[in-house]
Amino acid sequence: MNPFEQSTQQLLRFLTSHAEREVVDYIRQEMQREAPSSIPTEEELFAFFQSPDKPTKLDAYQQMLATDRLLEYAEISLRTLCDLIRYQQLKELGVVHSAKEFIQLFHSNEQEDTP
Repeated sequence: MNPFEQSTQQLLRFLTSHAEREVVDYIRQEMQREAPSSIPTEEELFAFFQSPDKPTKLDAYQQMLATDRLLEYAEISLRTLCDLIRYQQLKELGVVHSAKEFIQLFHSNEQEDTP
């Protein structure tokens, strides 16, 4: 493997690890809001998500809550990705010229709901 490929692989491993930690941190923060007395460790969550069918230290409620928060994070990420793709396409077509225009066009009703 040449040095460029090695650097690329190292970067990919770093980004993957960073993304995993970000997701686990989000899940733990959200679980703390729901059940502050029973927050699993990062290692317990990693083990559960890597092998959900194997025995785990998480009880049934923690498993359900962790899975729900993981799906919630995926929904948020997918929505953001879709918005970025929409914005890029609309900007290339000249429909919008800035992110502010895009937000006003597609998300004005969400801003009205916020106090």
